[in-house]
Parts: sequence; C-alpha cells; structure tokens
Amino acid sequence: MTIEETTRLYATVLRQLLPTGGYDTAPNTTIAADILVHAKALAQCDLDAKRLLNTLSSIPVELISEYEAEFGLPLKCNAITTPNIEQRLNILSWIKETQNVFNLSYLKTILALFGLTLLKITTYKPIQCTTPCNLSVNTEQLRYKVKLKLNANTDLSCIAEHYLPAYLKIELES
Repeated sequence: MTIEETTRLYATVLRQLLPTGGYDTAPNTTIAADILVHAKALAQCDLDAKRLLNTLSSIPVELISEYEAEFGLPLKCNAITTPNIEQRLNILSWIKETQNVFNLSYLKTILALFGLTLLKITTYKPIQCTTPCNLSVNTEQLRYKVKLKLNANTDLSCIAEHYLPAYLKIELES
C-alpha cells in the first residue's frame, strides 16, 4: 500500500471519528485540511513503523554489542574464544528465540556451543511395581536429578551454573 492510499484510509477513519454535529465535512474546509494533515502524519508513522519492525526482525550489526549486553553475552565459561560476527549473530538469534530451557534440544545446543556432545541422558523414573528392586527411583531427593554422558571429561560446573536450570542436579558419567 502506498503512502497516498494509506493517507486516504487514515483520513476516512478520522472523518468517521468526528463527533456527530455541527462539522462541515466538505473537502475544502479547514477541518478537512486538518484531517488530511493528521492523516499524512499517521500514514508516515505507519510506514516508518513497518520499516523499523522489518529492521528489528534481524539484529543490526552496528548494535550487536548492545544486544549482547542485554542478553548477557558473550558466553561465559570460554565457549568460543573469538567468535566472528556471524557466530555472534547466530548465538543472539538462538537466545532470543529460546523460551523453554528445560528440554533436550536446548541442552544439546548449549553443550554444542561449548564443544561438547551429549551422548546419553538418564533421568530417574518413579518407582513402579514392574521394575527391578535394585534400580534407583525418583524420590523427592532424586526428583530433578539427571545423569549426562558427554564426549569429553570437562568441568561442567560453570555451564551448569550459568546456563542450566538451577533445580537440576547433574551427575557426569565418563
């Protein structure tokens, strides 16, 4: 839609919003000129807002440092020593889109950022009458316990402290 079409649309809406009564809505009156000026201003704001939203859907390279500060980046724990612009933008986009951090996809992605591969994850299930009696059960103490098997022996305490939910108990298996 062009700015002229948008201006006409806003002018029509503004005329309809005038209170009923002693207003002359003819095209050559002072009120019509005032409506047209306001409609042009609203149409220009509409156009500028659409341009701004299109720009904000992607992260401008000039503002990458400000975005990183807002989202708590760069990553702690020596993830990538000197990431390039593309890696920084990818990490920012991923963090902006991630909302649920208690899922397997998040866990694999965050570990991959640190060069780790999740080989196996073990969670404890509630006791069931069909399971052997020597299996660990999901009691209140083990309710959120997870055992991770990773591809390398590493100190996961920094990653767990900064990027994993606080209520998880993590046990590494080498």
